[in-house]
Amino acid sequence: MNVAAATEPLLERKEELARIESALADARTGRGRFVVVEGPAGIGKTAVLAAARTAAAEVGMRVLRSRATEMETNFAFGVVRQLFERPLVEASELERADLLQGAAGVAAGLLGLPGAPPADRQSTSGVDPSFAILHGLYWLCANLAALSPLCLVVDDAHWADAASLRYLAFLLTRLEELDAALVVATRPPEARTDAELLTAVATEPPLPSSSGQGSVGLRIRTSSTLPCA
Repeated sequence: MNVAAATEPLLERKEELARIESALADARTGRGRFVVVEGPAGIGKTAVLAAARTAAAEVGMRVLRSRATEMETNFAFGVVRQLFERPLVEASELERADLLQGAAGVAAGLLGLPGAPPADRQSTSGVDPSFAILHGLYWLCANLAALSPLCLVVDDAHWADAASLRYLAFLLTRLEELDAALVVATRPPEARTDAELLTAVATEPPLPSSSGQGSVGLRIRTSSTLPCA
């Protein structure tokens, strides 16, 4: 692929990309960050996410990516599986055992993720299985981030299944303590009510364009913490 041709559409997105790069820098120093790339269809969200993935990889971050689709909206934890299945498959047996210690292994077992031991449902009796999964997936993410700073990228989040959105919302309340950045692209909230689980978290205003034109229809917002209820 011609690099110049690939990056040309992003020349007017310098300020947006600078904000993303700043979030990645914070994440690498243990100050987890959440970035929302919001805009209507065709505005260039996927291209911005591709640039974010490239920037993260170039500074040594491990990139985990997923893309929601309308066809899989009812597939529980579909987006989560895309994020975590590959690193578990690629890990050695010893690495996988470390990643799946404790609560992470319980969640992986309940979801049937690669390399996870069969779930012992007796061991989670008295615990809400949905909480056990969310809690365990957080620790799987934390274990991965302890090995290498993470950049988790979710495209088309407006199509994400509700279970995955609940996990991402759960992760956001704890993200600041991890060496991780979560970068999400979504259409405006009205496109799908569940998307508010993601877009409502970032409270900073959209970044203005220095040209007055480059950012029309595209919003980049960053956050490290959830707003007060």
